[in-house]
Amino acid sequence: MHYGVRIHLNKQGGFMKKILIQLAVVVLCIGIGFGCSKPLDPVKETQISGMPLDTKTVVLSKLNTPVAPDALVQVPGKQESITVNVFPSDLSGIVKSGIKPEVILVSDTDHFKLDQTMSKKDLTKGTYLMNIVYGGKTERVLFSVK
Repeated sequence: MHYGVRIHLNKQGGFMKKILIQLAVVVLCIGIGFGCSKPLDPVKETQISGMPLDTKTVVLSKLNTPVAPDALVQVPGKQESITVNVFPSDLSGIVKSGIKPEVILVSDTDHFKLDQTMSKKDLTKGTYLMNIVYGGKTERVLFSVK
């Protein structure tokens, strides 16, 4: 027994082919217009807005240049999952007790944007401590939003 679908093309088959090609072109153009772009070049260390972190210690890394609230953060290599907690902090990276973090969860990627918070709230101007957990390690990054 054969449970397939048979399509019979008659004189209108050429017309259908033209419609399908036009539809494919429209979908491609829409994709290009809405953020489908070339993949990012891989990085060897975490970057924010394409800038490597300025100060790196065992405990904390720091980016001295303020970034936009929707800045791109890229980590080394594609990760199965990336969990991010972003806390408002002072200039030393100290977070007040009881502050709830903004949370970002992404998977199968090497990047995320600071505006991808679960709460859908943008980060406001200020200093933040960000914990980035991926690949069995945690990076603590101090940065500011302009």
